Amino acid sequence: MLAASSTVPASNTPNQHSGESDPFVLYSRSLHDYTLRLWTESRRIAEEKARIKAAAAASAARNQADAPHTQTGGQQEDEAAERWC
Repeated sequence: MLAASSTVPASNTPNQHSGESDPFVLYSRSLHDYTLRLWTESRRIAEEKARIKAAAAASAARNQADAPHTQTGGQQEDEAAERWC
């Protein structure tokens, strides 16, 4: 009798696959996947904006370094034009 009562029927034993069909587990996994996609997309956009900002800053620095040469030439032309007027 003891041996019969100590055996557990196979239908009552928890197995790995029963948790996979649990609605809460499915919802949790779905929510995790969705959140991960949102986070990944957010990081991609933030990194893209940072690259654009860095490129713009580098371009502005190059333009600023080139600007005194261009600006002086323009000022000299303006001064020469004022003398002729």
